[in-house]
This record gives sequence, structure tokens and C-alpha cells, in this order.
Amino acid sequence: MRKIIAATLFCALVLSSCQVTESLSLASDGSGSSNTEIHVEDFFITVLQDFSEFLPGSDTSIMDSAIEGYVNSLENAEAVSNGSWESLGDNNYRVSFSFASIASLLSDMGAENQSIFALADNSLSFSLDINNYPELKQLVPFLADPNFEVYGPEYNQGMSEADYLDMIYFLLGEDGPEAVTNGEVEVLLTVPGTITATQGCTAVSENTASFAFPIIDFLLLNAPLSFSISWE
Repeated sequence: MRKIIAATLFCALVLSSCQVTESLSLASDGSGSSNTEIHVEDFFITVLQDFSEFLPGSDTSIMDSAIEGYVNSLENAEAVSNGSWESLGDNNYRVSFSFASIASLLSDMGAENQSIFALADNSLSFSLDINNYPELKQLVPFLADPNFEVYGPEYNQGMSEADYLDMIYFLLGEDGPEAVTNGEVEVLLTVPGTITATQGCTAVSENTASFAFPIIDFLLLNAPLSFSISWE
């Protein structure tokens, strides 16, 4: 139970308080690997430590339990293999796994019919807005957890960034708003060919593109998050 609760908290933290850089590599046969580096703000480590007083005792820190629980949940998907994690010190972590294909990974997660990801022979696109956000909750069930929904876009639909940060101040204290605004996600996508076109992302080499956004943009979804990339 501790790992389940901690994993949910970890995912909530990743989506509200961290610097996240994911390196995603695709092979020509559709298989690939993911290597994610995560830095958690000191403020939220303190929040976790305070919360841990209400969990069953353990010699493992709640953050380590959260990371481990997250990796274990990934490995429940048949398409995922070689899941691992390590602490890099100073609130930094690395999570890695391989997958047989994006299509099979989405299928394992119960998302055969979804509009968020579209993968063709030589292109990949991603589009998330408030209308297809319910599809993401099917892919990532913890997003439907009542403990997270108060922070998510459906609960706060139409709220301005200023009003949202006021809410965070009320819920988490004076350090909460800055921790949230510091949060950012970057996905470095390496494709099995030479990039020919990008939209909503930036090519950083002939076969790698960067898609980055502030985490608060995900938490509000006042505008869609989207990118597309093609290669040959």
C-alpha cells in the first residue's frame, strides 16, 4: 500500500513540481527506449516527508518508494522491459525502460482508440487538449485520482495562471507557486532517420527534436500541447 500511495504522489509531483527531461528513441521496427531524468524541488521533498508520517513505516524514503512503484507499474505492461531506476543524489533520479512498440505500449495501457498519439511510417504526432484529456486519464489512471484532480485541467478549466497559483498558495503554502512555475518538461525524441519537418518542436540534430513546455501549461491546458515530426 505504501508503494501504491507513494507512486501516485510521485506522478503528481512529476506533473506539478519538477524538471523532467525524457530522451525517447525510436527504432525503424517501432521499438524504442525511454530514459527520463527528474529533478524534484526541495519544497516538494519536504511536502513528501511531512506526508510520510501518515504512511506505514519503512526504511525506504517515500521518494525512493515512489520511483520504485512507478517503475513496477510500467513493467505491468507486456510491451515494457528492462525497467530500472537510480538515485543521482540531490533530489535527482533517472528512470529507464524499453518498449516493443509505441502501438503495443498504448494497447497494453488500454488505449487502442485514442487521438493523442498518431504514428505513421515516417511521422509521429502528439496533440493534447481539454477535449481529449479524458483519453489521457485512461492511459494514466492516477490522473483520475481525486487527490490529483484538484490540480488538473478538468477541475480548473478556464482558470487563469494567476488564479491557479493563488490556489496553489492556499493549498501548499507560500513556496508552492514558485515550485510549480519552475516545473518544466522536455522530451528529446530521436527518430530512425533524417528529420524533414517539425511543427511545435525544434530539431536539435539531424535525427533528434526537442518538445518542451512549462508544467503549468499541462495543469491548465488553456491551450493545446502538440507537436509533429516527420523523417526519411
